[in-house]
Amino acid sequence: MHETGNGAATERKADAQGGRFQSAAMPSARPDVSGRHESTHQSPFIRSKRVIVDSVAAFDFLSIVGASAAAKWAYVGSYLDSEQDIGMYLALGVVGGVVAIMSFRSQKLYSPDLLTNFRGQMSRILFGLAVTALVLLGIGYMLKVSAQFSRGWMLSWFGISVVFLSLGHLAVARALRRWTAMGYFARNVAIYGSSEIAEKIIARSSLQGEGIRIFGVFDDLLAGATPRVVVAGGLSDLIRMGQIERIDEVLIALPLSDDRRISNLVAQLSILPADIRLCPDMTAFRIRPVGIASHAGIPVLELARRPLDHWGPIMKALEDRVLAGLLVTITAPLCLLIALAIKLDSKGPILFRQRRHGFNHQIITVLKFRTMHVVEDGALIRQARQNDTRVTAVGRFLRRTSLDELPQLLNVIKGEMSLVGPRPHAVAHNEYYATLVEHYANRHKMKPGITGWAQIHGLRGETDTSDKMRKRVEFDLYYIENWSIWLDIKIIALTPFLGLLNKNAY
Repeated sequence: MHETGNGAATERKADAQGGRFQSAAMPSARPDVSGRHESTHQSPFIRSKRVIVDSVAAFDFLSIVGASAAAKWAYVGSYLDSEQDIGMYLALGVVGGVVAIMSFRSQKLYSPDLLTNFRGQMSRILFGLAVTALVLLGIGYMLKVSAQFSRGWMLSWFGISVVFLSLGHLAVARALRRWTAMGYFARNVAIYGSSEIAEKIIARSSLQGEGIRIFGVFDDLLAGATPRVVVAGGLSDLIRMGQIERIDEVLIALPLSDDRRISNLVAQLSILPADIRLCPDMTAFRIRPVGIASHAGIPVLELARRPLDHWGPIMKALEDRVLAGLLVTITAPLCLLIALAIKLDSKGPILFRQRRHGFNHQIITVLKFRTMHVVEDGALIRQARQNDTRVTAVGRFLRRTSLDELPQLLNVIKGEMSLVGPRPHAVAHNEYYATLVEHYANRHKMKPGITGWAQIHGLRGETDTSDKMRKRVEFDLYYIENWSIWLDIKIIALTPFLGLLNKNAY
């Protein structure tokens, strides 16, 4: 999409008190998926204990390797005054680190609950290091190299490792207790349904302490129906608030006899970047679950999962920031030449700014090099066509080669876009196709990208029919459902050959 427009923004006020949304109006029959709000505080990141656990394991490994180097310096180098190569001690430390991590895991040392409480960790650390020392001695005996290593170094390595690990785990335990008390790891859970099932969920969730935060209960009640719990709004209110506030999980608390209603709810709620789960009476039903989980001890069926979880958001953010920073540095001279060419070719600004939909329907301002004589940003959509008179001479080359997209690297560095993801569309264009193409709004469960799975398959240029847009959406949803770092690398590698030059890019 190029210099196209967007509609006027509308506003809606919401009051979040006590974790429940107070609806300002009766829910509409159709949820608002336009996303016409200016919220910028929401993030795709979810605070994950798995990330903490993996980070602690990595710290333990580095501490054990570091202890091998420290023991070599302190005992072998300083006390024995030996000039032995540190390389073999580091190699021994790496082997010891791997063995120790395996031993720690077998003892459940990396259980989130155990890491929060320092008590009980020291015995596991000492046992794991003792096992590691025996394994290293056994390896040295089998390879007949044990004579090359000092017994004093082994004792020093053991003692230094105990100090490093105990201090590290003590700090982690204190930090985890503080973060847990602050609600750092709490999941914001919204419940749809106000029957006895919802009442049971709330009662059980209250026993979980800081682990679960009930965001609110939502339901579209029939006239005369009486809810068992306080209802904050309907489905449209839930979706609207999910586009403004962080909701990690939506629990559908409805009986399985309402299977058609559940199917409709899942279809509409799937536009949110949240886990969607059903808490039923565990009988068979038509919707195919993606897994079974436990929620406060209550079995629930997983109907949809957020596309990025645990390490996913962190790895993708690192990928974006590092690669975008390198590309900005590399392409800076080219961008200066393009800016000069635009200025000499026609009157107007160098950069074109347009409001488009970002993550979870938030509005972002996307940057591009100006390629037209006009800068359209109104309610009407006029996509560029073949031989379009609005396109400048320089602009025609920039659009054909996709060089007009280079300023979006700044959007990536700001965290508004990603290098790889569904292409962002103008607000008015979004609203138009959301009514024509099924699951169109689901594209916003991830940040929009400069390139994507659809682009390297030749789906670029004008989308003058709903069939063309439907095909793009299919590729975008495939990418979201199958995301991995390796898929991103593949798309980035193929983009210069398959995604830049395209005869349909006018």
